[in-house]
Amino acid sequence: MPVNLILNSVVAVAALAVAILFRTPLTALMSTHMLVQIPLLVLAGVFAEQAWRARPGRGRNPIRAAGAKRWSYNEYGVPGMLLATLIGAYWMIPKALDDALVLWQVEVFKYLGLFLVGVIVRASVRHSDTVIKLFFLGNFCWMSAIVGMVYLDQPIRLCNAYLQGDQEWAGRGLIALAIILPSTWLLAEVRPIWRFLKR
Repeated sequence: MPVNLILNSVVAVAALAVAILFRTPLTALMSTHMLVQIPLLVLAGVFAEQAWRARPGRGRNPIRAAGAKRWSYNEYGVPGMLLATLIGAYWMIPKALDDALVLWQVEVFKYLGLFLVGVIVRASVRHSDTVIKLFFLGNFCWMSAIVGMVYLDQPIRLCNAYLQGDQEWAGRGLIALAIILPSTWLLAEVRPIWRFLKR
């Protein structure tokens, strides 16, 4: 069995297990709900998609080998990234966090939807070029920073389940996320970006 398959599967299962088994302490605070549990569910999907691609025998496709063309539902990764952005935006709405704590249907949607977001994002990034990645990353980080500033500036609490002090911490965390994500991406993509700029 390939090492990549084992490692990615272990990380995916571990992230999903932590997000589900420790849901009570993770959702006790707004900051950990938004900045720990939700990213864990997305990461589980990312590594699950990588494990799926690393499975044995995946590359042996006689139809592809014959050069048959197939229609892509996720051309350049744009539809997938758009869907992931919309779902990510939904979980920045305070009412969505409240509903996830009191309605089991919304909680199930959270687990399944965010796991699916991770799968979609990883698959979409693989099909995207640098400009498309930068566009969607910039859009998400801008949205995260704006929501974070709203959480900080509001004189009243926006979530019924969380105190205003924790709302402010969640706002600071979202602003930090808007800085960390593009910085990490730039470090990981420095060579492709450099090649793109030199064209």
